[in-house]
Amino acid sequence: MTTPPISTVCFDLDGTLLTYDHDPDEVLATAFDDAGVEQFCDPTQLWAAADDVDDADDDIDFLTKTFRVAGERQDGEIDSPDVLARAYDDATDHTDVSFRPGAQTALDRAREHGRVGLITNGGRATQRQKLDALDIHDAFETHIYAGETTPPKPATEPFERAITALDADPERTLYVGNSLRHDVAGARAAGLQAAWFPVMGDRDDRGDGDGHEPHHVFESLHDLDDVL
Repeated sequence: MTTPPISTVCFDLDGTLLTYDHDPDEVLATAFDDAGVEQFCDPTQLWAAADDVDDADDDIDFLTKTFRVAGERQDGEIDSPDVLARAYDDATDHTDVSFRPGAQTALDRAREHGRVGLITNGGRATQRQKLDALDIHDAFETHIYAGETTPPKPATEPFERAITALDADPERTLYVGNSLRHDVAGARAAGLQAAWFPVMGDRDDRGDGDGHEPHHVFESLHDLDDVL
């Protein structure tokens, strides 16, 4: 696949540049206990349900809809998914994060090469905690908090807004993300080049991209240097 040379790089945040350090099973169990609800899913089942949530007003609304979908799939009894959503958010320390391998180097390399942006699904208040914990907020020239300031990815608006803010050419902009459905599909629909950096266990799952193939598949974020 022949692509124009890259002049601008935008990144996803969760699962791409960083990962939570906490035990996801422990956080989810705490949320169910605090909400007084019998646990009906594990973390993998919960986040699989998130793929069926196409729109949300904020982080709590997203979690509410995610728990509702998970409950329906797992035959869980949940009368108030919003209570469970708030319990989960309360149980989550958004500063307990660390870089994915190669993330710091990739950010530095992208900044040396050209302009850099962040396009992340999630509210500003939540995502800013993670950025500040790793001291990378100022590494980006623009921050698009999709789901709060725009519809969430894979809508094209978050990507289009970043392109406008960076005064970039979409065909020469690379978007790096870990989700085929939200990152790759959204970036390609907006006319950007897309690099897929899957989390462990997702590398062989090419069916979630709805026919949108990434231009690049990264084994590590160190691979960014090979395409710049």
